Amino acid sequence: MKIPETIQGNRIYLRSYDKNDVSFVSSMWFDEENGKYLSDPTPEFIDDAFQKAFDNIQDVDDGFYFIISLNSGEKIGSISTFPDENGEEFDIGYCIHKDYWKNGFGSEAVGVLLQWIKERGAKTVTAEVAAENTASRRLLEKLGFIVRKETEFKKYHMDITYKSYIYYKNI
Repeated sequence: MKIPETIQGNRIYLRSYDKNDVSFVSSMWFDEENGKYLSDPTPEFIDDAFQKAFDNIQDVDDGFYFIISLNSGEKIGSISTFPDENGEEFDIGYCIHKDYWKNGFGSEAVGVLLQWIKERGAKTVTAEVAAENTASRRLLEKLGFIVRKETEFKKYHMDITYKSYIYYKNI
């Protein structure tokens, strides 16, 4: 789903993803280093079904995909959220381009998204993080998330499985 407005932070803003963002997002998600802890595959494992879904993510009707941009307009990441059927629990996912790691942009983006989600009446937010992705785990913990359960996920069509944690936060 798309929203017409931007969601403003101090140094960044979030805007709805559109078709012009495909090359930027694929440069992050499918990159071996940048997308290491995502469920998305590296390019050699992308099949027609995955490509079709990826090419049309701006049209999903069960969630929101946003681009994270600096106030100057430069794209630096992506963030998404998917509400449950009651709109009480939202799941989030995020990816900051590796050129912008360790600058607090992930924390700021998640923080602004949490406020936006709260304004929609949600009660809880969840996020799944690979256990070995310590930077992302620290980000969530800094924002008050706690581990709900341990699980695992597999990268799409790849023989790579990560132990993971489902984090949650009451808002």
